[in-house]
Amino acid sequence: MTSPEQRDLPIPELAYLILPPYEIPDLIVMGGVVVENRGAAPAHNVKVALEFPDADTTKIRHLQVLSDVEYILRGGGELQSFATLRVRRLAPGQRLVIYFSGPNRVQPRVTATHYEG
Repeated sequence: MTSPEQRDLPIPELAYLILPPYEIPDLIVMGGVVVENRGAAPAHNVKVALEFPDADTTKIRHLQVLSDVEYILRGGGELQSFATLRVRRLAPGQRLVIYFSGPNRVQPRVTATHYEG
């Protein structure tokens, strides 16, 4: 059971948006994901994971991150079918934009989580 004081505390709210892919015919497909803290409190220990459904054929050819904060690529990335990024603290309104390219038009499975501690 939560007390009235706990219900009024500001909380972080991570949200993501998968950008529509842009294709350069017969060459490459560009895509992206925007992850943002839309809450009223900072999100700590943020983990953003992108996974592509067909790991045998879908590999990230290029990965670029534009971020309001420092991040670490913890796993995957170029020539892999996944990418995992970590951020220590994402304040309200701050975001990461993750651009990627690949051989075909696919949508990544995205998870964005955080924990306090």
